[in-house]
This record gives sequence, C-alpha cells and structure tokens, in this order.
Amino acid sequence: MMLEIRKKQIVTTRKKHECYGCVEEIEKGKSAVYVSAKEDEKHIQFHLHEECNKTIAKDKWFSGSGLYRGCIKEAVKNSEELKSINISSLDELPFVLGLQKGLGG
Repeated sequence: MMLEIRKKQIVTTRKKHECYGCVEEIEKGKSAVYVSAKEDEKHIQFHLHEECNKTIAKDKWFSGSGLYRGCIKEAVKNSEELKSINISSLDELPFVLGLQKGLGG
C-alpha cells in the first residue's frame, strides 16, 4: 500500500475536517494542508494540520508506506510507550553483564 502524493497546498478550511495524520479535528476557518494523492490506483484527498504536515516532512519514516491514516497518532503512542519502559539497572540486562566480563578478562 503505497501513497503517492500528487499535490499539496495550504488552504483555509470551509468546514471541519479530520486530520489524516493525527485523526484529530481541524476546525472550520483554520489553515491546513490539502493533499491530493494516489493510493493503490485510487485517487484520494485529505487534510493535515500544518504541524502534522511538518512532522511528516521532517521524518523520513513517513515517506512511502509509513504515511497512513492515523500514522502520527500511532507514532506518538509508540514513542510514549517506549519512554515508559523503565530499566533501572544494568543488572537487568544479562547481555550487558556478559559483555562486561568479556572485556575485563
């Protein structure tokens, strides 16, 4: 499933839209990025918050198959889950201990 961007332009919304990246609401009258694309030979159009568009443009992971509906929301969730993993001691990582022994002797 490859998304091929055809056209992007900054628009002022005339009604509420859902952001394709974070799936949050883009309010009526706000500046947003309108995207025309092709996915699996079908033409699609969607809107992005300007910040979501910047995030997608900065991060190479989103190019190609990394760009999909809700991708930013999912990426943020995964990032927060990774940050919540708490490793308090190197003793909990046996491969590090084994490596240290090999270096010392």
